[in-house]
Amino acid sequence: MLEVIKLIAGKYRSRMVRVTLISVSEAIFGAVPFVVLYFLLCNVIDNTFTVQKLWTYIYIIAGSAIFRMLFSYLSVTRSRADGTNMVKDLRLRLGEHIRKLPLGFFSSHDTGELSNKTLDNVNKVEQIITMLLPEFISTLVLSMLVATGLFYIDYRMAIATIITMPVALSLLIWAKKIMHVRGKALYQSSSDLANGIIEFVSGIKFIKSFNNSQKKFDDLVEKMDDFKKRSLKVEGTLSPVMTLSGISIDFGLVMLILMGSYFIVGGSLSGKTFIIFIIISSRFFENLKTISINYVKIRYLLIAGQSIQNLFNEKQLSGKKSDLDLKKQNIVFNNVSFGYNGTKVLKEINVTIPHNSLTALVGPSGSGKSTMANLIARFYDVDNGDICIGPYNLKNAEPGRILQQVSMVFQKVILFKDTIYNNIKVGKNDATEQEVINAAKKANCHDFISKLPNAYETMVDENGTNLSGGEQLRLSIARAMLKDAPIVLLDEATSSLDPENEFFIQEAISNLLKNRTVVVIAHRLKTIKNADKIIVLNDGRIYEEGTHRDLLTKQGLYSKMWQTQESTVGWQLTN
Repeated sequence: MLEVIKLIAGKYRSRMVRVTLISVSEAIFGAVPFVVLYFLLCNVIDNTFTVQKLWTYIYIIAGSAIFRMLFSYLSVTRSRADGTNMVKDLRLRLGEHIRKLPLGFFSSHDTGELSNKTLDNVNKVEQIITMLLPEFISTLVLSMLVATGLFYIDYRMAIATIITMPVALSLLIWAKKIMHVRGKALYQSSSDLANGIIEFVSGIKFIKSFNNSQKKFDDLVEKMDDFKKRSLKVEGTLSPVMTLSGISIDFGLVMLILMGSYFIVGGSLSGKTFIIFIIISSRFFENLKTISINYVKIRYLLIAGQSIQNLFNEKQLSGKKSDLDLKKQNIVFNNVSFGYNGTKVLKEINVTIPHNSLTALVGPSGSGKSTMANLIARFYDVDNGDICIGPYNLKNAEPGRILQQVSMVFQKVILFKDTIYNNIKVGKNDATEQEVINAAKKANCHDFISKLPNAYETMVDENGTNLSGGEQLRLSIARAMLKDAPIVLLDEATSSLDPENEFFIQEAISNLLKNRTVVVIAHRLKTIKNADKIIVLNDGRIYEEGTHRDLLTKQGLYSKMWQTQESTVGWQLTN
């Protein structure tokens, strides 16, 4: 529990201590009326009550009430303000941590799960800091002070007051175990439901095209039902336990009355003390019930905190923040092996990619082409071997420094719901307007952008749905142009385009490749036959390498792939 709270507090731990001290001060002043009540009852029962004493008690209670209100106000405002800052800092730290995680993490975690951890779970954690924890601490301290006072008055009656506490504590421990098991299952069900909603909404176009919307909706309803059932199980199992805990606390009053009556009959307890205990302990029992309820709530919400802590425990890609200059540097794979989830994808790769050259990666599906490109950008760390760019070993380099000097253009273009201008400017945040326009011109974007209603200020719909596939791809190339990185990773993206768009994009790509080290993942071999070097991959190994002419002469895998593609050039549909 403390570990999670420390994680939440982050650099604001001192403020957490401050809020705790304010809550304790509020509790101390909250205990003053009980002390006054004790002396007041003593005066009334002993017939020593006077007007002067009344005014003294009024002044003390009024003063304590003012100070309590002051500390209560500070507790609410500071806990809310500090809690908000803590949550803001937590979200920033979480985002920064996620940004540095390898791509393998994202491939094994669903979007809904990450959404739950970064949004919903953080909101739950905020409730602990801003509401539950200050109230819990304040009530706990107040109860301890009252209990200390009761022991001071009569230790036998105080023991009678708390005699049922072990039973209540046992029930709380039981409730904690229930929450640990069923609470986690509820959180997982919530994550599955979030995944289902995201999948249904994002895939609705394809679901409808296959007339499968009812089945997918039924699957979503099934996840909703599971979430409802697990919620009811948590409530149904926890409520009786908490009710029994409350009853056991209330039973302390019964024990107090029975023990008090016994002591009065025996002559060892005065009626005055008995009445005082009855009045004060009733408030004491209410505080205990509040503590138990808040404790269970905090334990439940800490499951969210634990999931956030687990996310922070995910290993980041490490590296020194030294200056890198990747211009005019060869990319060297030295005995590199790499795999996903125990399955080897690349096996003992040894190859050099010359600087300022066009190198193509070709091979059957699943041969490791995309993996090699991802390793160059250091989206993952290799399992064995080294990848060096000039004198720099990527294992020792800070991932952000590498990505500053690597541009990527892939078939799946990600556009943000923002203006076209800002979407291009993603490539270089401090770019001038003229730099953005020049990049758009080189990427053959400027003409179609100028024809749009608001030109560069035209808003891009979610996922770029108001632009054609070719227009989206040209914007992606414009980003890479603007970034002006010395290394370009290109997933050949013209295979699914119409001839007009293909022409514009090929011309844009040609502009992008000038004076850079370019690695192309090639699908259509005719587009890379003029490459400086072609690397043929098969089953995770380098099968052959050389120029187009050399590889055709070898009559190996590349030659077979070339002949296969050439034979399908004139294919047509038949009836």
